[in-house]
Amino acid sequence: MSKAFRGILSDRLADPALLAEAMTLPDEDYLAEQMEVVDVDGIHAARQFIKRGLAIDLEMLLIERYAELNDGQAYQKSSKAMASRALKNICLYYLLETDAGESLAAAQLKSSDNMTDTLAAINGLVRTDSAMAGIALSEFESKWQSDALVMDKWFTMQAIKAGPSTLNRVRELMMHPAFSIQNPNKVRSLIGVFSMLNPTGFHAADGSGYAFHADRVIELDALNPQIAARMASAFNRWKRYDEGRKKLMKAQLQRIAAVNNLSGDVSEIVNRALS
Repeated sequence: MSKAFRGILSDRLADPALLAEAMTLPDEDYLAEQMEVVDVDGIHAARQFIKRGLAIDLEMLLIERYAELNDGQAYQKSSKAMASRALKNICLYYLLETDAGESLAAAQLKSSDNMTDTLAAINGLVRTDSAMAGIALSEFESKWQSDALVMDKWFTMQAIKAGPSTLNRVRELMMHPAFSIQNPNKVRSLIGVFSMLNPTGFHAADGSGYAFHADRVIELDALNPQIAARMASAFNRWKRYDEGRKKLMKAQLQRIAAVNNLSGDVSEIVNRALS
């Protein structure tokens, strides 16, 4: 794999967007689909092991290609420029596993004149628990607090951070002035992202993610049954997990199903999952 990546990083002829795609590791949800019994923690650990190993082994080549693509040119919307940004940011994604990554991300954030580079840098700092992440998120919030769609990205960056501790942050963010449980976009960008795109958060072994999500499904059912049903589908694959997680998810599905006056939308999803 390292040899293949060396070839990709050394290629100056192929479309950078295709090279970036070739360097993108399969996500954890895809890997889970390949397993008869989903090993949440094992998938995450294995993926991180490979990512970090590639980053360390190819660090100098990644730095070289990143520097070449990070040419200081003003933002352009052309397909060529977008392809270059894609490859640059996948290089940064790996470099954040090395000692050089934090300073590169901070410098990119400081000089960024476009949302793609800004989000790549902040996401990297958040994902790697950088001490700079809090300041970066705060500055982003101050700049974009009046733009509802951009603030959705701000919620997502925090909800998608791997690990069970993210649940506490999601709870805090539900109290944020920019969040409303009655706004479907906000629900999707915070609660939906946590429960459907953050396996190690949602599938915490103690079941805290499941209980939180069931509470939100019940709460949403009284406000927007369609969104509640969409959220309830996060439990659909409960039978494919280990016995401990299966038991915990089934209990939450049964709790939702037992709610008085449950909407037909949510009842259909939940009872189909339980059947």
